[in-house]
Formats: sequence, structure tokens, C-alpha cells
Amino acid sequence: MPDFWEVLYTRRSIREFKKGAPVEPWKIEKILDAARWAPSPENMQYWRMVLVRDQEMKEYIADMAQEHGATVFGNFPYEIVEDRLWYIPEKSRAAVIERAYDGTLFRYPEDADTVIVPCANTTAFDITPAYPSSTEVMVVSTSMAIQNMWLATRALNLGMGYDALPCGDHRRREKLADKLGLPRGVFPLTTLAVGVPLFPRTATPARYPLEGIVYEEYWGNPYKRLAFRKKG
Repeated sequence: MPDFWEVLYTRRSIREFKKGAPVEPWKIEKILDAARWAPSPENMQYWRMVLVRDQEMKEYIADMAQEHGATVFGNFPYEIVEDRLWYIPEKSRAAVIERAYDGTLFRYPEDADTVIVPCANTTAFDITPAYPSSTEVMVVSTSMAIQNMWLATRALNLGMGYDALPCGDHRRREKLADKLGLPRGVFPLTTLAVGVPLFPRTATPARYPLEGIVYEEYWGNPYKRLAFRKKG
């Protein structure tokens, strides 16, 4: 099993899975268990997960993802999308963009072994949380649970694809909630496709250096990495 830093640096968004390749149930359970250990204010644990293995339901999620993907990405000029996807090899870039335009790029939940639907739960407590923006706190907490699961998936040498398009607007979110039987006050945030990657994914966008994202003491004063500081 890779160590923590290897897991962190090699995590990728997987959008192509080996269809029909089973994932051992104990691995899915370990991934779900990782979510339990995410932080939350006052240990409120706002997250709830719906586990989807039914093929018809996975295809329903894929249909919603394709529909919304075509709506969102189909309106972008090719040049803008190409600039953002510079890290994809040029020979395959046009095909990837075309699949984004018609939404088929986002159908990967149907080929995954399992789809996890993380939900933020606003109804599990007898008292109102003492936060001015409790919904935002619930979303942030659930997002940290998602990150835990994503890293656990990579540690188990599996792939996870984050597909928020089925929850991309209020109408689709409500339809998905009804399809899953969610009570009012519990809303799905995204869908996480888990399975065996069809290909090992190595391409990834470059990350900004620390100096590009961290300021020291005040805004505009870039952080200087230790290797570049004068030794005194």
C-alpha cells in the first residue's frame, strides 16, 4: 500500500472504468469508513452516504450527468476549453473536448462498480446548530468526508471519479433526491464513481508553487519556501 504522500500526490480523477470489473466489498467498506473520520464542528457528523450498485440506477445517474454536462460545456468556445486542457496530449484533446460537449465524457458512473452519493444532512438533530451559516458548514464538513474517501480509494489502488453534474442544479438535485428516496432536508452534493481504472492516469494539470497560493503575514507578500531562504 502506498504511503500518505504518494497517495496525496498521485490521486487522480478517474473517468474510465473497466466495466464489469468487481471491487471487493471490504474495499468499499474501508472507503466508506474513511468518511467517518472526517472533522466536523462539535463532532456533528453531518454527512450521510447512499451506496448505489444497481445498474439501472447507475445509468440514471449517468443520464443526468450527460444531460447537464452537454448543457454546461456545450456552450464554451473550443479555444477556451482547449487552453484549460493543455495537459491532455494534443492527439486526443479534440476527442476529449467533443465528449465534453455532448456530455458522454461524464457517463462514467454507469461503468463503475459502485456509486457513492454523499449527502449533507440538515435534519438529524434536535437543536439548530449554533452557526450563522449552518448549511455551508454542513457542505464543508461533507466535503472533507469526500476527500477522505478519495484518498482511501487511491490507497487501495482503485479509481474514483467526482461527478457533480447530476446535482448540478436544483431541478436535477431534487430529481435525484426523489429517486434515492431522500427525506426533505437531506440533499445530495455529488456522485462518486468507484471502480477499477481502465487505464492508469498519469496526466494532471501542474500545480501553482507555494509562492503562488500562500501569502505570509499579509496579502501580497508571497511565502518563500525554506529552500530559497537565506541561511542565517
